[in-house]
Amino acid sequence: MSDFSRIQLLADSQVIEEHRFPLFEYVGLYQRCYSPEHKMYYSVIVVALEDTVGVSDEKLLNLVAASGYVDDDSDITFRINQASGYFYTYFNFLPDAPKDDDHA
Repeated sequence: MSDFSRIQLLADSQVIEEHRFPLFEYVGLYQRCYSPEHKMYYSVIVVALEDTVGVSDEKLLNLVAASGYVDDDSDITFRINQASGYFYTYFNFLPDAPKDDDHA
């Protein structure tokens, strides 16, 4: 079982939803997050590097894109953090909409 205990969220982010799921032959961790500083929601799928030794970044990105979590029109970006041991893929960026009472 993949260990996701060393995940490092982006600064100021809060996890709204989180669950493990089968990412084809790997285990992925899905997180829906919110960044108050950037006033933005986003999703991230994390895969442990120890489970994907020898797998190309392109293959991992293609698996994430085919996972069913990524919106068709979404930008996708990724980062690899060797220190924590994870491949992070970010997508479904959605700015926080102003509330109606903010316009008063």
